[in-house]
Amino acid sequence: MAFVKEFMLALSFISRIPVNMKEYQLDAGDIRKIPKYFSIVGYLIGSIYLAGAMLSNLIPNVGGSLIVKVISIAVGFYLFDLFHFDGLLDMFDGFFNQSNAERRLEIMSKGNVGPFAVFYGTLYVIVFYHLFSLVPPYALLFSSVFGRLTMTLLILFSKPAKNKGLGALLYPTSKWNLIGIIFTFPLIFLNYLGYVLSLLIAISVAIVVNSISERKIGGVTGDVIGGTCLIAQLFVLLAFSIFD
Repeated sequence: MAFVKEFMLALSFISRIPVNMKEYQLDAGDIRKIPKYFSIVGYLIGSIYLAGAMLSNLIPNVGGSLIVKVISIAVGFYLFDLFHFDGLLDMFDGFFNQSNAERRLEIMSKGNVGPFAVFYGTLYVIVFYHLFSLVPPYALLFSSVFGRLTMTLLILFSKPAKNKGLGALLYPTSKWNLIGIIFTFPLIFLNYLGYVLSLLIAISVAIVVNSISERKIGGVTGDVIGGTCLIAQLFVLLAFSIFD
């Protein structure tokens, strides 16, 4: 029962899927236990992208194939990735701003879309769509699962930049959240090399983003955690486009 409660809480925390949590008895520490389930949520969004890519490959008509890809990406972003994309945009605006940590945090908390967010956000979508069309469909499952595992790892490696906000609710985190890696094990049987590359990317991105965020704003925020998911996701797809 605890597994179901914690997973449902994780699903409600990082997606737009409506989850009724009223039937569960929640305590203050429950939310700090949910990062280990993020990789499971990755299978849900990955399945949407996987289905869209496979179906688009079956359609000989270029226009029809394009429509299927766009619909699957739109649905995936609406239910899952748009939440993280918002964080990514705030990261771009905050981290590229040439000011002190307090000013960067202020920019990120306001959520206004600045020039850095517009340009690099657009660039992200273009690259994501290109890789979506280029990689084998199963790579989209890897990228979604390991993108969310990267969030779990980042939380384990980092400290919060401020005491308020969604990101701060996950701290102090439990080291048991590291077992989230176990939920990625089924992907070993799908592509062993792809699994190793994806795991290395997840670890590397978490470490690098934590280092940059520590220097820029003194820790991480919910925006940084969410944005890190999409950064890792893109690097996993890039790796599959090169090595598969």
